[in-house]
Amino acid sequence: MDESPEEIPDELEAPDSGDEISSMPSTALAQYSTIFFSRLSEYRQRMDKIFLDGSGSPNYLAPAFLFMTAILLFFSIIFLVVTTVPTINTESSAEGLEPMEPVYPLGGGNLTIPASISGEPFNCELWDSGKYGDDRPTDTNDNGWADEDERYGCPLKSTLSITISLALINIIFLVIAFYLANHIPNKSIMNPVFIFWGTQFVIFVVHGKFDYIFANEATVGLVAILGLIVATSVPLFRTILGRGFSNPPGRVFYLVILAAAVLIAAVFHNYALGPYAFCVGEYIPNADESYVEDECELLGYSLIVAESLQFSLAEANVQLVAATLLLLAAGMWVQGNIRIRDLDEARFVTMIVSGLVLQYLILAFNILTSEDGSLSLGEEDTILTVMALGVAVVGIYSFYRKRRGEGRSVGIAYFGIFAAGIFALFALFIAPVALSGREFVWPANQGAQIRLVTALVVTLLGLWLSVKFTSVKMREFGAGLGSDVPDSFTPSPTGGTPGGEPGWKSVEDAMEYILEQAGDEYQIELSHTAEQSPDYEIVEKAMMSDADRSASIRQAIEVDYDSVSYERISEFYSTSRDTVDEVITQLKSGRNIMLYGEPGTGKTALSNLLLNEICGEIEQPNGDRIPNYSIVTANAEWSNFDVIGGISPDDKGGYYFKEGCVAEAAQFCERSIQERNRPHYLVIDEFNRANIDEAFGKLFTVFEYRDKQPLLTNKETGAAPFFMPPEFRVIGTMNTQDKNTLFNVGMALMRRFAFIEIDLPDRDDEYNRMPIFCYTKLKKHGSMGERPPDALEWGLGAKCPYFAQGKFDYYDKSGDIFKAYQKLMDFLEEQEAPTTRAVEEPLGVRTFRKLGPALIIDSMVTIVNSIEKAGWEKAVNKVILSNILPSLEGLERNEIRCLALKATQVFGTQAPVTQNLERIAESPGLSVFG
Repeated sequence: MDESPEEIPDELEAPDSGDEISSMPSTALAQYSTIFFSRLSEYRQRMDKIFLDGSGSPNYLAPAFLFMTAILLFFSIIFLVVTTVPTINTESSAEGLEPMEPVYPLGGGNLTIPASISGEPFNCELWDSGKYGDDRPTDTNDNGWADEDERYGCPLKSTLSITISLALINIIFLVIAFYLANHIPNKSIMNPVFIFWGTQFVIFVVHGKFDYIFANEATVGLVAILGLIVATSVPLFRTILGRGFSNPPGRVFYLVILAAAVLIAAVFHNYALGPYAFCVGEYIPNADESYVEDECELLGYSLIVAESLQFSLAEANVQLVAATLLLLAAGMWVQGNIRIRDLDEARFVTMIVSGLVLQYLILAFNILTSEDGSLSLGEEDTILTVMALGVAVVGIYSFYRKRRGEGRSVGIAYFGIFAAGIFALFALFIAPVALSGREFVWPANQGAQIRLVTALVVTLLGLWLSVKFTSVKMREFGAGLGSDVPDSFTPSPTGGTPGGEPGWKSVEDAMEYILEQAGDEYQIELSHTAEQSPDYEIVEKAMMSDADRSASIRQAIEVDYDSVSYERISEFYSTSRDTVDEVITQLKSGRNIMLYGEPGTGKTALSNLLLNEICGEIEQPNGDRIPNYSIVTANAEWSNFDVIGGISPDDKGGYYFKEGCVAEAAQFCERSIQERNRPHYLVIDEFNRANIDEAFGKLFTVFEYRDKQPLLTNKETGAAPFFMPPEFRVIGTMNTQDKNTLFNVGMALMRRFAFIEIDLPDRDDEYNRMPIFCYTKLKKHGSMGERPPDALEWGLGAKCPYFAQGKFDYYDKSGDIFKAYQKLMDFLEEQEAPTTRAVEEPLGVRTFRKLGPALIIDSMVTIVNSIEKAGWEKAVNKVILSNILPSLEGLERNEIRCLALKATQVFGTQAPVTQNLERIAESPGLSVFG
């Protein structure tokens, strides 16, 4: 007999008390672990909201936080050094002495000098015996005393509060850095950040907590923090400027870090070992023997002076090397990021470069002419420095003014970064000389004044000659650059090949160039000399160099498809996330797209919204923005001429090559890649209206072999062959109602296009968001103004709040628009299709024709605009007759009768829609048009 649950012994039900006690720690541990991971997940979600944009990509906040934290670390260490190293007027805590004052022993006797009188490093413990207590950090020989030759400046010692503060800052920095690294596809961008962070953390937090930090170690740590600032600026500027993270920093980045590190290290290390004392002035001994003379007086000098910085000759030469590297880095950046377009821009860039070079020469002259490494800024140097800064400022401002009015310019943000970089170079060039402390005084001697004015005039003349003549060479040099990096300010000249030399597409272009080179004092007269001219092709071949004939094939850039937001698209278009994801996947895979579906399903609308996300917009000089993609409509007359291009007559009796829609869009794409780092796509609407083989035959080969088969030959371009950019895509649209031609497109087309069906949207989503789509179109046509602040809002997946009030939207005061909308949707209702022709029952339009939302939006816009004068019943009948009935052409008789029964059910027997459908059903031809 089986034992029932009630009969189970008690000892089997109750757990052993010992087991219960032993299981408690593991249960508590599991609970704490669950709480910990739950809190961790909450913090991560909060960080996602703060540091990620709508597409899930990092915004500027995380890089900005890292950048500002690195700057905070930098100034924290500077503060620690400044508060530790005494100034020339700081008094010691034990004897109350300034660093250059002599020390009189307590028991009298011989004089002790704590500061070196030869410019050697300072000894903190000789100056202030109580500064470090009994630690004696500079006692390297362990004799228990700080000797005269143990000169290591003032070692740094972190207090508990400083150590805790630095540790907290570093931990927060590390958490944000790891978070950002997990959301950046190219991990190598963050590798320098972690290397520099680890270096300074070990020195200032770990080592600084347990031991003293000497000048050499502090210099390495500060250089690491400086590298941290530069390394964190890379993701910051890329997010601010909207650039991707696909490519790591180039050689200029690392050259700037190296040069700036060397320059900062030289100055910082010198300051950390100071201050420095010197004996100056001739001294005549006092006749009074009772007067105690200090060590400088004993050596024949009148007094001791102190300076915070004293560069040795070797340190000065290190600064010159660093300044040279910085100047080279600036030149490499200009070469890689600025494409000079005309002579005016060449002048402005020459002014900037001339100012930098002049300031560099001032620094180099002071270093090379110094016998002991000491630097000073003389009167001539001061005036030349002001002049160099002025010339560079005028050049930067003029360059910005010329480019700011162009719609394709990136605007003031990038120019601000550019100007900040130039001024930072000036500061680094000026600082080592200016820190000498010498004040500018106008020379009292007339001869010195004449020499100063002469130097000023000669320099001004040199700058003028440099700007006038060097700018032409600068223009030629800039035009011939084959930069790997797109111009950061503006696109390449019109007619030029990407990354190559600009071309002339007209006589006017050539005249403009000649006038720029020759000046306004020249005039040009052109006359037609065709009778004396040799064959054009012979001249072209003779003048065309090998470089002109060479094709330029580059690697593809990374297109930011991941930033496409389904939420933003769904605001204006009702579609599924799967459809958007499928289109993006095919585009990322290098496929061209063919969208097909019923009329009005939004194929073209989806193309517009997607390309607006991928390709962006172009800002025009007047401030208006236009789409960065092209749309054309195919027709039966299309040929290779319309798609790729061909010879066309001009208005002067000559001929020129006219690009077709695909060739023109591909060239736009290349320019857009170079200028904006974004592609330019082409949408071909009604694709199957064209003769596929005749119009697109050659294009199929180019699609297949983009890097081998040129889209345009050198005869067609007049220069190098043009290859289709690897990022270029074509999106076509087709209607399924064109049954005779839909799939009669051949395998050649289907192999090169991914066919994606655009079906009807979700019924509930379309129904509830129709007022939003209708309002958007009314506003676009100027029929509606801005939405009132008190108007109700709703989005994807939400129900329209106005429907519950019996209204269509905020402007439907009487509810008549909502009544018309209900009748329209009832008449269009999709129901189960009849299985045989003998079935005649009330069925909605979408049972036989899958009308897209575009047709319904247009119908509702018409109803809104006509309901006030016609009334809602008449308005809805008229819109069905004008918009819906024409799409019913081709239905069978029993299907028309089903629709007539549906109209009777919805509108009544006397409604115009019902009567028209009954007439069509009884007509011999079943034609909507009689």
